[in-house]
Amino acid sequence: MEPILSKEEIADLLEAIRSGRVSTDGIDEGGPDRAIPKPVQELDIFQVYVHEEDKGGMRIPNLDIILDTFTRNFATTLTNQLQRTFSVHREEITTTSFQNSLQDLKNQGAIGIYSTDPLKYGCLFHLDALLAFTLLEIMLGSAIISESHALARNLTTIEINILKNMMQGVCKDLQKAFKPVIFMRPSLLKVENNFRLVNIVDAETEVLVTSFSFTIAGKQAGSMRLIIPYLTLEPLREKFKEIVTVAQASYTWGKVLARETLEMETTVIARSGLLEMSIRQILHMQEGDIIELGYDPDQPLTIVVEDKPKFLAVPGERNGKKAFHVTGLYRSRNGRLPGRETGVEQAAVENTPGVTGTAG
Repeated sequence: MEPILSKEEIADLLEAIRSGRVSTDGIDEGGPDRAIPKPVQELDIFQVYVHEEDKGGMRIPNLDIILDTFTRNFATTLTNQLQRTFSVHREEITTTSFQNSLQDLKNQGAIGIYSTDPLKYGCLFHLDALLAFTLLEIMLGSAIISESHALARNLTTIEINILKNMMQGVCKDLQKAFKPVIFMRPSLLKVENNFRLVNIVDAETEVLVTSFSFTIAGKQAGSMRLIIPYLTLEPLREKFKEIVTVAQASYTWGKVLARETLEMETTVIARSGLLEMSIRQILHMQEGDIIELGYDPDQPLTIVVEDKPKFLAVPGERNGKKAFHVTGLYRSRNGRLPGRETGVEQAAVENTPGVTGTAG
């Protein structure tokens, strides 16, 4: 609303005009001797801001690290799921308005609407027409594609439903990527091919746009865009600043390796005896020969894990199968835990809770 001048202000203005201190040129609707007012150039504050911020790349510090992690994970997921070698490359991160980000998509391809609980506003993943039709061909069982083509039409409802399974896989990879910052629980809400029905924030809201290019066996397969409102990530700005350093990253890998090592399979043997024989003796062995193990049936068995004695056990039977009952830890004659001992050694039984193993 324009401000209303008081009587005193009006009188001062008229006096200034009469004295020539205020020019009236350009105020009239114009004549041959009147100056034509210069049109005011509209200043797009948003574009100036984007330029000064280097296209938004530094709006959220270390966001590129998170997105690079997502890129690697998603490439692996597609490769395993579709049995084709996918390569995904992340391109620059830019900022624009939400309305402009949708207009750039030209209403082609498919767009997935995702929630980002516990964060607000959610995000969008857009598959361009080339990538969408390429994925559809692979999922429908086509042979190796020599050259993919984007059809000049919108995706059908059936094609959208087929793409949903692949787009659902984005959630797991997105959750892994953001784990150093927040435990996000993303979920796919809807897949649309009519972008006028997509609305997660106001039209002028600032969003971050990241492009990803896809190749299959070195051939271009399309691109994907991540559109996420700046307001979604802004509350995490400080946490993004604290993302792992090189030293912390190596420590994290150490924990990962330690955890995965616990899932490795190993060989466990219940050994009743151990003896040494020469090659000559082995070559002269014949059917009916009796080999003494030096094993006392009244003594516990030695349980060997990857050729290292670890436990003591009592042999028996359970459910019709041979079994052993762990009675304690194996200790050498000097009372120490086993190292690289060889041969049969006298062991002492340590009183620990029993564990039963069964041999097939």
